[in-house]
Amino acid sequence: MKNLLLLFASLIALTVSTLGQTELKFWINSSLGAHEKDAYKKAADDFVQKNSGIKVSTEIVPGSETDVAKLMTAVRSGAGPDIAIIDRFTIAQRAASGLLVDLTPLIAKEDADLSKKYSAGPWQEVLYQNKVYALPTNTDARVLFYNKQLLRDAGIDPAEFDQAKGPIDPERFEQLAFKLNQTDSSGAYTRIGFVPWLEQGWGYTWGYAFGGSFFDFSNCKVTATNPGVVKGYQFLYDWAKALNPQKARTFVDTYWQWPSVGTLPDSQMPFFTGKVAFVISGNWVFATMKDVAPTLDYGVTYIPAPNGRKTTWSGGWSVAILQGSKNVEAAYHLLRFVSGEEGQTLLVKQAASLPTLQSLLQRKELFAPEYQFFLSLLPDSRSRPPIPVGAVLWDKLKEAEESVITNSQKPEPALQTVDETVQPQMNRFCK
Repeated sequence: MKNLLLLFASLIALTVSTLGQTELKFWINSSLGAHEKDAYKKAADDFVQKNSGIKVSTEIVPGSETDVAKLMTAVRSGAGPDIAIIDRFTIAQRAASGLLVDLTPLIAKEDADLSKKYSAGPWQEVLYQNKVYALPTNTDARVLFYNKQLLRDAGIDPAEFDQAKGPIDPERFEQLAFKLNQTDSSGAYTRIGFVPWLEQGWGYTWGYAFGGSFFDFSNCKVTATNPGVVKGYQFLYDWAKALNPQKARTFVDTYWQWPSVGTLPDSQMPFFTGKVAFVISGNWVFATMKDVAPTLDYGVTYIPAPNGRKTTWSGGWSVAILQGSKNVEAAYHLLRFVSGEEGQTLLVKQAASLPTLQSLLQRKELFAPEYQFFLSLLPDSRSRPPIPVGAVLWDKLKEAEESVITNSQKPEPALQTVDETVQPQMNRFCK
């Protein structure tokens, strides 16, 4: 009887404790890397430890940078999360669609000028109509990684890619990369020196490398047919043609399957296995490399570009409060923690992210030597246009890229379709 009374008392205490807690739902996008997901979960756990009156339930939710269908459906049905991790360049579009809570009044209550605490580029990406709809959590930079041993084996001196020499010219780069191609008896590739569209070789990467611009803010105009962008896509078209588009596709589908399928483990990334000698990627890859390719003899340098043009672009994620949250004040408290020094430090240490907080960028002890080149690129890094059709533009540029790398369409008409498709949607927001 005594034991039953003790059990009953414990259940009452647990129920009272649970009822006294504020419960928050925190959704994490499934397209994030494993290390990033773990860092966000750890941030939520640390927050709960320091705020006993708040319970946080984290959930990995299907989606991608531009696919938030599940999130939108949940929010509009009243079953959405309190906060969610959202790709930063899409914040303007999500805010315009009414998905996000305006944080400006909450920031004003705090009497904080947060714009001065964050790097300028990431801060601009969380604004819509001069209001704040999210806070930046991390950033990155894209560079050319190269396998030094594969270069030596092919008689290529890795010193040709020394950062001090600046970006290698695309024509010279092609000469070297094609020396590394290997085929089997059937003619199928078993190794390709460089696949320009693999990993982070997006249209933005090559458009910027060739001096392009994707949006004209002064005229509120999508500029996919900007001459530099066309040249970047022409680079993709010509490289694919030289490889043979179908043979190149078969190679990628065999050895990586990313991003179309993405079923192979990180350890099978072609750069780690020596199936490619070069790849465009970012600092986040260090976290994976530490696990699956710790002895890889590699170097990093600028993205190949004409006329010595030094280019990169940065992306990153953000944390936002969703419309319909019944606990906005508590959600804001969690949001500030995840995007603050403690949350961002976890992302740096666990996921090889770069911080968006100025205070953390000054803490050199946070960064191993391999981060220094990436950090040096941030002041001049570009970003995807933070416009209210940014996700649409990204998707249409990817469609143009697909038609170009399959050689089914030449760059100019493919990009003309982007302009003609996206501009009418942008016109709704032009004044």
